[in-house]
Amino acid sequence: MNLLITGFLGSGKTTFILNSLVKRYRDRRLAIVVNDFGQVSYDRLRFYAEGLRVEGVEGACFCCSALGELLEVLHTLKGADVLLVETSGLSDPYPVMQAMESEGFPPTSIVCVASALQLEEFLKEPLFLAQLELSDCVVLSFCDLLPSYKPYLNLLDGHITFPAYEGSVDEDFYLFVDGVKSKKRRQKRRKAKVNHPFSQITLKLEGFYSMWEMENYLRSLPASIVRVKGYLECIESPLPLGLNWTRKHLSWETVEKPIDSFLTFIGYGDFILPSLPKREISFESMIPLGSYDKRQGIAYLKGMPVDELTAAEELLKEDLKDAVLLTHEGAFECSLDVGKKLKIELRFCHLHRSLDELKDVKKVLLWDLPDAYASYVVKKLKDKAQVFHVGRQFTLPDAELSLKVDTKEKARVLTR
Repeated sequence: MNLLITGFLGSGKTTFILNSLVKRYRDRRLAIVVNDFGQVSYDRLRFYAEGLRVEGVEGACFCCSALGELLEVLHTLKGADVLLVETSGLSDPYPVMQAMESEGFPPTSIVCVASALQLEEFLKEPLFLAQLELSDCVVLSFCDLLPSYKPYLNLLDGHITFPAYEGSVDEDFYLFVDGVKSKKRRQKRRKAKVNHPFSQITLKLEGFYSMWEMENYLRSLPASIVRVKGYLECIESPLPLGLNWTRKHLSWETVEKPIDSFLTFIGYGDFILPSLPKREISFESMIPLGSYDKRQGIAYLKGMPVDELTAAEELLKEDLKDAVLLTHEGAFECSLDVGKKLKIELRFCHLHRSLDELKDVKKVLLWDLPDAYASYVVKKLKDKAQVFHVGRQFTLPDAELSLKVDTKEKARVLTR
């Protein structure tokens, strides 16, 4: 089976592939090819984050200068049971279909993903009409954000349409694509080539940003910018965040993999970007993963609340000679007798890398790490090791022991 997935910018193609097609065909020999107009592929990184192997072509459209690269990629994919080709939102699908046919992968079905939130605007775009014209069916995305999708069927003028809720379609879609008979697509070819007047800017980012300030920034963008996507680190989350924005919809998602931060902006013609609202890092705004407690005077021992003195005494009695202490340069001094001290820089990539050094350790002491970062380590190691946590702002009930040391007096108890 060879599926060609097309659709305009921000229509939800990648979410549909991940939440529907990958789940359906993952146990078969699955090949995925993704085209992204940006210099860095947000969509390909989303597939990587799910542990999927994917081929990508970035920085141009399949239908334009990247067609040769597509042919090279397809030539290497012999033997796949299921091939999924996702075009850029700015691609004319016809040359992509021809390339697939020439390499022995004629599309079983061509699927156009259309956002119900932006359908009326899409229908004004000649490129979207070209995508729609060549497709065997339409997947109407973002139906979960509507009271009913049925009023939108009239806008699609009789096209076979399947609603998608959070990227998932029902069994009727698979019955259709498994049994669809290929149209005489060459006869449907438009006489004039569709040219898209779009440009893109990709910014490589450093440092941290605020989700709230970023959302305000997106609202301030000029009307010529229609799509923004990428990954960045924010002061509210210990994990990197994927940002996916159109004029009608914004979504954030966490990613448990180190990813270089970037944002790609796509718009009409040449455009100028306002300055990004970069922030100094403040870990006080960062919320831990899983369970946490901010109450004063409460500590946790084996998942149960205890008073702080009891927890401190238990930690002082604990044999930590074989433990690894994970901390950072700015932490308060630890005088406990531990086997090894490991200092990291306070960035997710360094935190993630430290897990490799801790994978065979039976006892870990998280010492004055930002509590949100500590919660990630607890989440990853709690079933493999005893994880003791000493922080400043939150206690973490999922740790073996969790104690908040937020005054000099408390610190002296543990460093005497």
